Amino acid sequence: MNITWWWQKSKLVNKPTETELKLWATSEWIEYQAWIFHHSFLTLHGWQQLRNEALSWQDRPFFSIITPVFNTNPSYLRECIYSLQTQAYLHWEMCLVDDGSQNVETLNCLQNLVASDSRLRLHHFQNNQGICKATNKAIEMANGDYIAFLDHDDRLAPNALYAVANAIRKQQQTDILYSDRDLISPKGLRFMHLFKPGWSPETLYSTNYSCHFTVYKRDLIEQIGPLDDETEGSQDHDLILRATQFNPKVQHIPQVLYHWRQHEQSVALQHDAKTYAYEAAMKSIRKNLKQSHIQGTVEEIPSLWRGNYRVRLKSVPEEQYTILTLSSFEDYANQVNQKFEQNQNADYLMILSSNIQEIENQAIAELVSWLQIEKVGIVTGKIIDKQGNILHAGLVQRPTGIPLAIYAGFPEDTPGYMAMTKIVRNVSSPHPACCVLKRSLWQDLNGLNTDYTGPHALLDFALRSLNIGKRIVYNPFACFTAIDLELDWPDEQYFAQQWASWLEQGDPYYNPYLTLKLNDMGLEIS
Repeated sequence: MNITWWWQKSKLVNKPTETELKLWATSEWIEYQAWIFHHSFLTLHGWQQLRNEALSWQDRPFFSIITPVFNTNPSYLRECIYSLQTQAYLHWEMCLVDDGSQNVETLNCLQNLVASDSRLRLHHFQNNQGICKATNKAIEMANGDYIAFLDHDDRLAPNALYAVANAIRKQQQTDILYSDRDLISPKGLRFMHLFKPGWSPETLYSTNYSCHFTVYKRDLIEQIGPLDDETEGSQDHDLILRATQFNPKVQHIPQVLYHWRQHEQSVALQHDAKTYAYEAAMKSIRKNLKQSHIQGTVEEIPSLWRGNYRVRLKSVPEEQYTILTLSSFEDYANQVNQKFEQNQNADYLMILSSNIQEIENQAIAELVSWLQIEKVGIVTGKIIDKQGNILHAGLVQRPTGIPLAIYAGFPEDTPGYMAMTKIVRNVSSPHPACCVLKRSLWQDLNGLNTDYTGPHALLDFALRSLNIGKRIVYNPFACFTAIDLELDWPDEQYFAQQWASWLEQGDPYYNPYLTLKLNDMGLEIS
């Protein structure tokens, strides 16, 4: 299809007004409003610049936007479609499938919108088939190089497709892209931002953190196959889990490109609105574990809001791991290397500071079990003090070379932003006082680097692990207690110099718009 000709023929030049752009950048929350002003406000002049730039590109990916519709409030539907029509990027089509709507206003709205814009393609189901069948039909209609998903009552940021297209142009082998998102309140204002980490396959076992806005290369969608009816309500979680089986190249775009509408029937407002969705998600996780030849069970985490899950993996026999008890952090690398060398039959090495104890007898076994996942090379646990406050719930690398311990000092039951203290998730670094290493990884990297005299030897080992495609997991269900975790970092400058370019790019598992000054994962406004 000649997209340029199609665009010219349609003669549709949708341009947002300054008033609309200001309204779309208005928040319920004062702090978030300040962040939007600094980082996410798009003027009409800026919008026009993006459009002109995109028109100058020689190779422009063509997007098919997939949107099932069912009895949608006409005002929401119009706003959804208008958010697409006012994109700074022009090369798209919208594949709409009406899933047997009975609401006459919805049907009339659809017909009128489609009749006025040749880029909107519509198929009607006579009877309600469900979101999976409707989505599959929309994908069948698609002509695009990339498939993007937009719910019928949500809204895209005006620069959404431009940002995705630009990311694809820079890394053309990308299979999946996802962005940050926020919510639209019942008043039509933005709030409750979700600033996501980079690609985190193990985090997907805990929650569908990537959902909205997600874009797939069409070729990958065809490999994965159609959406599964049995995952109705959690089909997007199932799709991304199935995609992991193909080792996709994934990009996270740290921009708020999607606005998820909050209303009475939406999961955005009522987490129990679609209870079946959570059962479907657990079914998808179990299926993925089975396909990966990993034995484990899945359950919801009762202390958290719905949509967060715990995977319990089958324990590893005790004879497969050995324990190194650290009396000090001096000569850290040699202590670890020698322990591996002395225990040739151990597949895994558990490292524990002498002042740390398991809270439950199964904490070490819980840590080691996650090393059964092929791409996971290091696992670290949660540490609390005698008063029940968090000492370690994940480290974040900073340009200084000294990591940030998120939520250190907070009560142990603090879930934190995105429940980060309470779910299994990917991190960049383990804690030197509490972690388990895989022997095969230690061998691949020729051990810990003895140029480091202190615990930075482990942080260096962790970053080298990431560089060869091995991942690191934080597991809060392996919980330990300690009096304190004060560490000396004698190699701070050396580590910062050795890893300067990596550190300056930012920790991939920590969003660049979250603060590195405080440990509460608050917004970085400036």
